[in-house]
This record gives sequence, C-alpha cells and structure tokens, in this order.
Amino acid sequence: MYIFTHAIKNLGRNKGRNIMMAFMILLLIATSVVAIVINRTSASIIDDYKSRFGSKVAIDLDYDKLATSSVSSVSYITTKQSIDFAESEYLLESSFDAKISAHIKDIHVLDEENAPDTSTSGAFGSNQNPSPTEEIAMPNMTLIASSRKDISDEFVSETRKLTSGKYPINTGECMISEQLATLNKLKVGDSLKLQDMGQNPKTYTLKISGIFTDHASDYPSEEEQFPLPWNNRHNEVFVNMDTILDTGILDNDNRALTAIYTLKNPSDLKAFQKELKQKGLPEYYKVTTDEAGYQSVVGPVEEMSSITSTFLIVILVMGAIILSVLSTMSIRERKYEIGVLRAMGMRKSKISISFLFESLIITSICLLVGLGIGNVVAQPVADTLLEKQIEIANEAQMSGEMQQVGGAFSEQEEQPALSQVHIAMDEQAILYIMLVALGLATISSLSGIMYITRYEPMKILVERN
Repeated sequence: MYIFTHAIKNLGRNKGRNIMMAFMILLLIATSVVAIVINRTSASIIDDYKSRFGSKVAIDLDYDKLATSSVSSVSYITTKQSIDFAESEYLLESSFDAKISAHIKDIHVLDEENAPDTSTSGAFGSNQNPSPTEEIAMPNMTLIASSRKDISDEFVSETRKLTSGKYPINTGECMISEQLATLNKLKVGDSLKLQDMGQNPKTYTLKISGIFTDHASDYPSEEEQFPLPWNNRHNEVFVNMDTILDTGILDNDNRALTAIYTLKNPSDLKAFQKELKQKGLPEYYKVTTDEAGYQSVVGPVEEMSSITSTFLIVILVMGAIILSVLSTMSIRERKYEIGVLRAMGMRKSKISISFLFESLIITSICLLVGLGIGNVVAQPVADTLLEKQIEIANEAQMSGEMQQVGGAFSEQEEQPALSQVHIAMDEQAILYIMLVALGLATISSLSGIMYITRYEPMKILVERN
C-alpha cells in the first residue's frame, strides 16, 4: 500500500514531466484505438464477404488450356451434366438460369415491324429442315427461366415488379410484361404459344400466371442501335426452370444454361472440382469463384484495413522510441531520489514496482480518455479513408487496370462497392487496446527499472555531490 501511495504522491510532485508523458501516451492510445477499431470492423466485413463470394462457384471454359491443348472440338456441358453436378455433398445449394431465343405465335410483339423477313430464317441455322407441320419463324422474344424463387435481381430491386397474378411456380406457367399484355389485351389466365428455334421446331402452350410492371430499359445499352424484337426487353417471358426442362428446349443449346453452385465451405473448392472431374467434366473447364465481384465490393475495405494496420505498426514503433527517450530523461532528473531511497534501505524491486505503478496510473487515465476520443474519431477517419480508396479503385477501373473476369459471374448484375462502413468497438478490439496500453506502460517504466538495477545507491549519491 505504501508503494502505491508513494507512486501517487510522485505524480503530484512532477506535474510538468508527467503531463508531457501523459500527453504522449494519450496520443498513442487514441491513434491505436482508431486503427484497431477500423481494422477489426474491416476484418469482420472482409471475412463475411469472403465467405459469401468464395462459396459461390461456376464452371467456365479455361481458354488458356484450350489454346495449348490438342482438342479439335469443344464438348460443351450438357443440361443433364449441369444438374448432375448439383448432386454433391459439398454443396449447400445451386441455382440455374437460362436465356433462350424463341418465337411467340399468333400475337404481336414490340418492334415486330423491324424484324427481318421470315424467309431469311435459315441465316440462324436452325430451320434448314423444318417440320412440314410447323411454319418457318424467326425469333421475336427471349424466354428466361430461373430456379430462383425471386426470379432475378431486377425483381428484388423492383426494377420489375409483379402487379397482378403470381410468379410462375408451376410447370407450364409464364409471366409477361405490362407492355406486351397491353399490346395484345392479354390478362392473367390467358395462354401463349411459343415455338422453339430447333431444326424440327415444336410449339408449346404456356398459361399466363402473372403480369409485371417493367421499368427496365427497352434494350441493353449495346443493342439500342438495333431495335429488333428479340432484343426488346419488354418481350421477355419468364418461366420456372421445371417448365423449360420439361419442354426440352435446352437440348437445342446446352450453352443457354448458366449454373451457380454454392459450397457449404469455401475450403471445399478443390474437393468439389475433383468430384466434377470424376463425373466427366472435361479438362479444359475450370471451377471459378466470383473474385471480380468480391474485389469490386470489398477491395476498398481491404485497402483501408491494410493502411490502418501499417499505420498502427508505425505509430507504435515511433511511440515506443519516444517514450523510451522521455523515460530516460525523466529518470536522470530523479537520480538523486532513487539514490536516497536505496540508501534508506528500500529494495530495488519495490522501487521498480513504484515506477511501474506511476506508469500504470498515467496509462489507465489515458486509456479511459483515449477510448472515448478514438471511438468518436474512428468513424469520420474510416469514411475518409474508404472514400479515398473507392476513388482510387474507380480510377484504376476506368484506366483498365482492373479487368472483369468473364464467365458465368460476368452475367450477374455488378454489385456496387461498399460506400460506408459502420465502425463499432467489440470486445476483442478493447482487449487489443488494453494490451497496447499495458505495453506502453511497461515501455515508459522500463528505462527507470533498468537504471535502478544497474547502479548502487552510494555511487548515485557520490555522482550527485
């Protein structure tokens, strides 16, 4: 108890020196709080997104292998293979999407006046030997199928929104846009006749289960100069995956199907790839993750985390050096005090503990104040850093330094980068900060302890005289 009381009295006797030491420790703790809290929050976000993006995989052609292989013709994955691949113990779930050109019969479609003459349909290479019971027809719409319950991201974002009826959940049901329904005075419950583009075209009847408001652009940006009916997005008809599989339309074009598989664990990627090879996946295919999507969303956060980690290391190293210098200067001023205490019979260990108590008291006060300051400052600092990293990423993308990975993931809607990170102090961050504070207290008292154990009291007193 005496040692602790003596340490408190010493703090009052040396106000100027202790205030300077406290200011330095407070600055180090406050900056450490900012760096650690931002780093911890960034790490949790990165782990979450890495798990989500790293778990989604797709199967794409490996064009590098194709270029160096002796394969004369490419065998594309069949629809049956894609579905068989989904039967794996490594998968949490799988989703399938398909886009197929087709022809709506007996009704009008948007921009049909721009369609080429049906007599030239052979240019598509699909009706060279048409069935005598079917007319030669050009595609005038796009049939879209999905195994997703929410159909597509456009329905989630309400770019397209169901206004009457229901989603096509049963086999043989379809959903059309208000524009197409209004043009032909169609309503829920009416039927559509579709003809595929196969060599022996077949006609399928679909029942309209729903009609949706379509705020999507008329054409994809690259198609605006070609206002053809099969490019007009309001001519798109949605069905569920069971419908399109039952009709057999996909048998005419295996490449129309896109499959996305979700692993239970990202670490199972190699095992899943090995299983696909055993199921007949050709060597010139590769199993890819959505790395481009991950980088576009989380890349700036990773850079921000890297900057704060580097900053934390630099500030702690520089702070340790400065504290050691200040502590050494302080001990030189208190040299006579140490000699007197040692001459009175106080052991080295007790004097060392007294110095350590002084550092701990100063550091504890600075820790409480620094936690408050750092927690307040961390959010605006994080916002500034993130904004800067997003600007750098956008500039790099504009200059072509970042390339979008092709394949199945390139068809997905591009996700915007995280524009804001909510900074929160968790228990682990507080633990790290307390360890930093303890380290600073140890460093600030270390020079004094080393000095105490190095010199004898009489030598100190003689040098003083």
